[in-house]
Amino acid sequence: MKLYGMGVSRSFRALWAAQEAGVELDYIIVAFGSTDKGGAQSNDYKQLNYQGKVPTLVDGDLVLTESAAVINYLANKAPQQNLIPKDGTSDRAKYDQMCYFIVTELEQPLWSKGKHKFALPEQYRVPDLIDRTLAFEFAKAQSTLLGLKSTSEFAVGDHFTMADVLLTQTLNWAQRFEFEIDASLLDYKERMMQREAYSAAMQRTAT
Repeated sequence: MKLYGMGVSRSFRALWAAQEAGVELDYIIVAFGSTDKGGAQSNDYKQLNYQGKVPTLVDGDLVLTESAAVINYLANKAPQQNLIPKDGTSDRAKYDQMCYFIVTELEQPLWSKGKHKFALPEQYRVPDLIDRTLAFEFAKAQSTLLGLKSTSEFAVGDHFTMADVLLTQTLNWAQRFEFEIDASLLDYKERMMQREAYSAAMQRTAT
């Protein structure tokens, strides 16, 4: 199994998830925006991931390029770790709700800021969008998150799941982009970052 990624981008979710699941894989660092061999915009890489983004997980003939799908796939590779609730249960429904909310609502203003800061060609960037709109959108999503989040120490339910991987990485992203984050969510994020698997994944991003 191979995972293509870079730094603390969305691919870090997949790398951390693999550590939590105990799944062995080769981690291949991709150069952002480069058309050279090993770059995200190279012809070879875009044969795997047409968008030239990360992560890309390759397991035999299977290629996955969406981070949420990747972490769920890795969770199901290690059912004994109980990282994803069983299909058809209320716990799974709540897990899915949280994951979908994170990647569609909580993450949306963060990626919009990233696009208008560095990802889009300069002629398509709208600097005013960052200051006038996105802080409001993130605050609104965060308020909803506080209502959805489990009252336990985890994102959903009473133990660690892949939803915690998604939420922690997204909150880290928000903090790097200088959005205002509720103190309880900062405390939650710091606790999740103390996990051994998180530290192990961070070490691999530097290799």
